[in-house]
Amino acid sequence: MFRSKFIIAVAAMGLSLAACDTKPLEPLNPQEGTEYFPLEKGRFVSYNVRQTNYRLNQPPEVITFQLKEVISEPYITPAGEQAWRVVRYRRADGRQNWEIINVWTARKTATFAMRTEENIPYLRLVFPVRVDKTWNGNQYNTLSRENYRITDIGSRYLVDGRPYNETLTVLQRNDSTLVGKDKRMEVYAPDIGLIYRISEQVAYCQDRTQNCVGRAIIESGTITEQRIFDSGIERN
Repeated sequence: MFRSKFIIAVAAMGLSLAACDTKPLEPLNPQEGTEYFPLEKGRFVSYNVRQTNYRLNQPPEVITFQLKEVISEPYITPAGEQAWRVVRYRRADGRQNWEIINVWTARKTATFAMRTEENIPYLRLVFPVRVDKTWNGNQYNTLSRENYRITDIGSRYLVDGRPYNETLTVLQRNDSTLVGKDKRMEVYAPDIGLIYRISEQVAYCQDRTQNCVGRAIIESGTITEQRIFDSGIERN
């Protein structure tokens, strides 16, 4: 009888200790990853851009230029939300002066980051960031659904030989067939923002008389690469 009571007491004590050692899972921080999309007055990023245009029966046209984006003044939208103006500049190379080309806008909340480009809002990131997290990048516009997906977080990424030790990669589209290719990808670094972007939207030659079917020979379309070369904060 005593032995049975002892065993029951020991078992109860074990259950009690196990309950004490078990901690509830901490909820995800909804703002985790917001550092990949910083919005601060004066913050800028400059890029080298290479754009290759393909046209039927014409040699490829290669255009290179530099692009600079500067976060300007915040403002309140008609819906009562804070957004930021993004002033965009362009020049041929470092020997030229920057010239304003347009103004886009950006907005960030605890759960998402959005950019409005040419009056079209795109949902660039969602928080908290997680590998394989997927969302509709066109959720706030009238374009067809596009499933953006985070494919990598925390990896080292090189841009023109310069290392960025912690990055986040978003694959916006990755379609490839015998008739064409549509690949779009963006890479972000914390406290900088976008450091690399590539867009390949091309159609392949389908002319059997030229023996080009299935050989991924580009006939038309555009390939654009955007690579960071400078960033910081301008203080007026």
